[in-house]
Amino acid sequence: MDNELEQKRKEKIEGFKISFDDLDDIPDVPEVPEEPEDAVPQEPEDIDIKSDDGLGEADDYEDAQQELTSYSDEAYSDQELNKSELRAAKRSDKKRRRRKAKKNRVIFRVIWITMVVFVSIMIGEYLMVGVNDMLAVGREKNDKVSVTIPKDASLDQITDILIKNNVIKNESFFKLFATVTKATSGFTQGTFEIATNKDYLAIINYMQSDMNRTDVVKIQFPEGYTVNDYASLLEKNKVCSAEAFIKLCNSSELDEDYEFLKDIKNTKDRYYRLEGYLFPDTYEFYVGEDPESVIRKFLANYRRRCYLTRQRFDKNEKKSTVDKKAEANGMTMEEVITLASLIQAEAADEDDMYVISSILHNRLDTIENGGKNKFGETGFAKLQLDSTEFYPYKSQSQVPASLRSTFASTYSTYKIDGLPAGPICNPGLEAIKAALNPSKTDYYYFCHKPATDEEPAVPYYAKNNSEHIKNQEKAGLI
Repeated sequence: MDNELEQKRKEKIEGFKISFDDLDDIPDVPEVPEEPEDAVPQEPEDIDIKSDDGLGEADDYEDAQQELTSYSDEAYSDQELNKSELRAAKRSDKKRRRRKAKKNRVIFRVIWITMVVFVSIMIGEYLMVGVNDMLAVGREKNDKVSVTIPKDASLDQITDILIKNNVIKNESFFKLFATVTKATSGFTQGTFEIATNKDYLAIINYMQSDMNRTDVVKIQFPEGYTVNDYASLLEKNKVCSAEAFIKLCNSSELDEDYEFLKDIKNTKDRYYRLEGYLFPDTYEFYVGEDPESVIRKFLANYRRRCYLTRQRFDKNEKKSTVDKKAEANGMTMEEVITLASLIQAEAADEDDMYVISSILHNRLDTIENGGKNKFGETGFAKLQLDSTEFYPYKSQSQVPASLRSTFASTYSTYKIDGLPAGPICNPGLEAIKAALNPSKTDYYYFCHKPATDEEPAVPYYAKNNSEHIKNQEKAGLI
């Protein structure tokens, strides 16, 4: 009985042995995921040889255990073989993964290098095209086109205008150049005739100067025009608005730059502060020019003519400037210009200016005697000039309808003694010279036969009132 049991045990144990010849029949071991380096090794589970070992009753456990022990060296050797295969499989898997990672890195590098080369080519092409346009390469044809820049134009607007007129070809590169060179502003409004073969820097410099504008307006301002006449003419020619011009003519903003304006004392009594100082001449302006720039041109010309230019007032005298001549005559420049404006408004021609100047000087001299002249007549402290009656309007018909019936000018020389508060127009140089160099006469009166299409106005002068009445009859005035 014992022999049979022992024989069965040996056969059971023999079933645990693995032959190398049978390794090919062993199914492949599934891949085991690579354990993290910081993983804690797991203890192998104890084999419960008591459970379903096929040895029969539990009482025989100790005997079976003794039998198993005798063959343990062979069993453990086979288990070590299985572990070696697993380790080899793991090493093989790691190598495979490394080869795959290396291959992936090569592919990534190729893709990265390809992208860098592609981007470099794109940037290089952009720079090449942009630089060529910046230097006007490819725009050798020297055509001239007209471009108009609006007021306060943005860089986007200017770039769009230049693109549409074929002045430049690369919109983004021009904006980049203007930004880098800090030339995104400062462009002058107006119209320019610009060549299509200019580089970016030349284009920008060209359009930032008023000197290159072609929208120039030439306007002649005749002697005797008033501030209102100037304003209307400027607005008509689209130089600036009449309202803005008149507003600036009543300001003191330019006094620091023009010393003669500081001599204007009675500003509160004037209709227009700069009346008389807008020297009549022919000027060039730009369409849409700033009103201050416009007025500066008038004042600069006035200063040049009256303070800087020497001229002869009388053939027996040395040349002198207007302001020096006024000083020599005991007159202020304000008095000279006011008197000259009256002469300009009343005289029929240049010769008439000097006689009328004489008459006005004779009347002004009577103020010390209460308006009495050397012939015993009175009332000459009032100059009684029609040109002052409706100033700042030239006639009653020009007075606004709502004011016409009640309007009374504070400049009316029928109501005030002496000169009005300021000039009534802008006199020319001849009227100014006449004011400083009057003819020598005993006249106190003058009148004119109105001009016709066939004949110019005819002046008449008189020493006393009776002569004046006869002259008025000759002139057809009464």
